[in-house]
Amino acid sequence: MSTVKDIQEKLGRFSLNRERKRLQRNVKAFSIEKASTIGVVYNATNRNDAEIVKKFIQYLREERKDVLSLGFIDSKDSSDIVKPHLNYVYFDKRNLSKVLVPKGIDVENFINKSYSILIDLNIDDCFPIEYISSLSNAKFKVGAKGAYHDEACDLVIDIDENKKMEYLIIQVKHYLKMIKN
Repeated sequence: MSTVKDIQEKLGRFSLNRERKRLQRNVKAFSIEKASTIGVVYNATNRNDAEIVKKFIQYLREERKDVLSLGFIDSKDSSDIVKPHLNYVYFDKRNLSKVLVPKGIDVENFINKSYSILIDLNIDDCFPIEYISSLSNAKFKVGAKGAYHDEACDLVIDIDENKKMEYLIIQVKHYLKMIKN
């Protein structure tokens, strides 16, 4: 990472830590069965991963869940890559402040919505997704073990044996079905 990028991210982390101190959530574990609203945040830069997430969202809809997804595309202009449509919202580098903090109405609405479950499908280090996941107002947050997830998520899933999106989704389904409430 370049020196400028390092400084930008450090300033962004400072902003995130300040906002995190103000965040007040009532944590409550939800199973897929009991959840009414589910938010899914992920890195949509890789088209294969984005298609896998779409299939997962379709599965959640078939379970009769109100699902909204927010995908980050690591590009200056994502309009030629994807077209946003109902329940699939994307943001790109144009929606980042100088300190890499995501901004815009779609991002704010996603963070402020009180989902039953927020599923963070980010596997790699991605500060904009970390920011959204950390500040989300969701009642129950789920993500892969490691990096920022250990602090931001209420349930972390160990995927060290297979760091792939498909495996994470299988594990998320498995563990969210196990919760009894």
